[in-house]
Amino acid sequence: MRIFSLRALLFRLIPAILCLVLFVGVQAQRKPLYYTEAPLGFASSKIAKSLLKEDMLFWQKVLEESHVNPYHAISKEAMDKLQGNLLSALPDSVTHFQACMAISQLIGALDEGHLGFATNQVSDSLYAYHCVRFPFLPYDFEEGQLIVQRDLSNENKLPPFSRITEINGIPVQQLYERYAKLYGGLEPWRKLQVKNNIRKLLYMDGIQSPFRIKALVDNTPVEFSTEGYTFRQADSMSKIIVAELSVPTQLFSIRFTGDNIALIEFNNMNTKLRDSFALFLRNAFREIRGRKAAGVIIDIRKNGGGDSGLGDTLISYISDKAYCSASGVKVRISSHSKLYAKMNGLPDGFKKWKNGTLYEYKTKELIKPRPNDLRYTGKVSVLIGAGTFSSANMLANALKDFKLATLIGESTAESGNDSGEIFSFMLPNTHIVATTATKIFLRANGDEKDFTGIKPDIETTNSLSDIQHKRDRVLERAIEWIKTGS
Repeated sequence: MRIFSLRALLFRLIPAILCLVLFVGVQAQRKPLYYTEAPLGFASSKIAKSLLKEDMLFWQKVLEESHVNPYHAISKEAMDKLQGNLLSALPDSVTHFQACMAISQLIGALDEGHLGFATNQVSDSLYAYHCVRFPFLPYDFEEGQLIVQRDLSNENKLPPFSRITEINGIPVQQLYERYAKLYGGLEPWRKLQVKNNIRKLLYMDGIQSPFRIKALVDNTPVEFSTEGYTFRQADSMSKIIVAELSVPTQLFSIRFTGDNIALIEFNNMNTKLRDSFALFLRNAFREIRGRKAAGVIIDIRKNGGGDSGLGDTLISYISDKAYCSASGVKVRISSHSKLYAKMNGLPDGFKKWKNGTLYEYKTKELIKPRPNDLRYTGKVSVLIGAGTFSSANMLANALKDFKLATLIGESTAESGNDSGEIFSFMLPNTHIVATTATKIFLRANGDEKDFTGIKPDIETTNSLSDIQHKRDRVLERAIEWIKTGS
């Protein structure tokens, strides 16, 4: 069961803890399309700029042939210009890190949260086993400063919530702006990705140990140098932090507040959890009925999505209103997606369709929740935030647009009109694994031009002071709403 006072802290800290030791690259999942083994000596050699240019053009070709609307955020002309500018700024031979950064900047310009930082196996291995890591766990970026959650250095000079202003002579704001270009999506999502991946980004950008730090501790300037920590040290460090913070591992849980309000934490929508989540909900709402709960709060602030079917099951316990999670879907049929599905043994309902065809489907009938003898008819609020993503974002969208529950918290960091059905493919020269989307899911209310996140009905945020004092103001506001109705 999650600890109330650490909720917001853990949401931001857990990804950083995991990044200390764990790296799961795209290569570790299904084998990417167009996969080839790197030639002998590839890891120790540089890459000719002309070959990087070929990979950029190949990436663009696959994207244009597979994506529904690749240039919704940047025109083709602007993309071509960006490619030219990136290449002109590079030497005739580039490192693996430089190649990854260049390709990722093109991907970031597409402005899609699902398409993340692209790397190759060489870069991943160097980071995983040879990087001396930046020894500070970040909480957030604010006002051009990196807010420190924990100092892992031997010097241990920065207490929690100190502010780093400069790293190795470079202002933090400049670093953030540079790295945010490598990711797509709304600004809160970009910020979350940079925060969670700051060690790898610094390493690949050549900003390495020893780290020269300028910071503010209680508004007092401090300067010092410190060494980072190695892969071997990272394992023991992460275990200590996890034990100290009692980091929870439950994917969903229920507890009751002192006011007899049920708090359900719903953190994962993996399709493999369908049966266990259904059983959990039945038991949870049976307990809610038995206790005659004064209200129900469902927290999906840490839910990164998965299978939208789990969201449908949840809705059947809190509403009998008809709804939809998407008003429609658009799918681009391509030889690439067909080949990827065949290679990985995936079902493909479009394998006989002509390549280049755009399939469009509009939702004709709303989903009517099935009868449920345990359906709760009292007040229900759902907590959302920047970590509410993918299928969880679609759930929040349905709840919002069809008024199935009251949303409280911060706007999600993903648009209601968003891409999905991702497949990975390898670029032939750099061996970078990139991704592209084949579908666009349309916002539940049918507004295809609204690319903002899902906004809460009651906007409430946790400030740095709240986190520092172990206070969850979002949850408090939800409890207040249930008790007072306002």
